[in-house]
Amino acid sequence: MPKIEDMWMTPGAMPNGLQAAEDGLWVIDQADNHLYKLGYDDGSTLADLPTKTYKSSGVTLGGAYIWVASTHNYRIYKLADDGGTVGFYEPPGASERDPRAVGPDNLRPHGMEWVDGKLWVSVKPANRNYLLDPETMEVLHSIKTPGPAPHGLAWDGEALWCADREMGGHPPSGPGDRRGA
Repeated sequence: MPKIEDMWMTPGAMPNGLQAAEDGLWVIDQADNHLYKLGYDDGSTLADLPTKTYKSSGVTLGGAYIWVASTHNYRIYKLADDGGTVGFYEPPGASERDPRAVGPDNLRPHGMEWVDGKLWVSVKPANRNYLLDPETMEVLHSIKTPGPAPHGLAWDGEALWCADREMGGHPPSGPGDRRGA
């Protein structure tokens, strides 16, 4: 069985989004709304950037910007490398609500991933992963999420992975399955 080891603590109280980069691990903190870049070896703070985001859940790097899913003020932020706001956008999915969705009706962006010059974002309560053109924020494609609470996204070079906090590690058995909720 693999051994799990705590390596170090993040500077913020509620880390809620991660993005690996060659020069460090980016962390968006939900409590203090700071964006941190941490050293891989010891967790040292390489950058501490205050942001205008609010209770964020996702972060990715792309197109010379830092993108943050600002969950509780319902926006997607485009940030400069100093954490300053370049722009913010409404998330897609306003006309969609998945019947499996739980919680408020407000559009809440969560996981984010940059792939081949495009931006993926998970949005509740639409419960869809949207592929966006980052220049126009036009929806290019969308995929229904596997569960009712999409939270994190990752790209492994071939496939998009979607973590769902309500599924408890169990795949759905059929329509409406809420195991792990």
